Amino acid sequence: MKSQIALTPGAVTQFLLRLVACLVVLSFLSQMSVYFLPEVKWANFFAKAFNLDAEKNVPTLYSCLALLFSSLLLGAIANAKNLDSDPYKNHWKILSFIFLFLCLDEAGSLHEKLMEPMRSLLNASGFLYFTWVVPIGFLVAIFLLSYSKFVFHLPVSTKKLFVAACALYIGGGIGMEMLGGYLSSTTGEGSLAYALVTTIEESLEMLGIVVFIHALISYIKTYLGGVGWNIYIPGKNSQATDYQNIGLPALSEPAHTNLLK
Repeated sequence: MKSQIALTPGAVTQFLLRLVACLVVLSFLSQMSVYFLPEVKWANFFAKAFNLDAEKNVPTLYSCLALLFSSLLLGAIANAKNLDSDPYKNHWKILSFIFLFLCLDEAGSLHEKLMEPMRSLLNASGFLYFTWVVPIGFLVAIFLLSYSKFVFHLPVSTKKLFVAACALYIGGGIGMEMLGGYLSSTTGEGSLAYALVTTIEESLEMLGIVVFIHALISYIKTYLGGVGWNIYIPGKNSQATDYQNIGLPALSEPAHTNLLK
């Protein structure tokens, strides 16, 4: 038996946006329950499970999967570019590895391990209280400069989506993080203002990844001919050679099976 799974940019984006909206609402409600219903026993459990600013919970799982999906899409594009000997094939490969690292970082909060040593070294407070933003911000600046030519070579629609995704993700991950650091060092992390800022921060990051995934799937559909994903399930009379086949045609090849329409 043969079956095919079809993905389209619009359908995937709508699905992810609904997930993000649900997570944001649940996070907001969970934090409000802690502030206004502190005597309720399940409030803290609810907050730990759905707080966007907490680690190793439902939002963390979603973010890890979204980043991993981005890495896989980038890897598929890199493979097609490699087959076509595209001059920017290595840029796509590096992006795929960067998003794989971001997935691992999200799972293990690796960047936060920089905070204490950097804070002691810089005697930081205020907007730099979460001092991991200093080295990461430096690396982000280098990345943006080194990838500027790559971005400008992209089609206009893809370029706009990449820039929007980057602005949302970096604006949330670094910009709002700095504001959160200021509030943490001045008023503490137990205030409603801090909860609001961290919710906005994580929401912007998740929205940035949704826009990025939309850009990648749209790019694959328009410029790579689509992804073919055929699943073969052996029946009683099937040969042992039945298999699952996942393919992405190179730029120079026509698409025989379109997954992304």
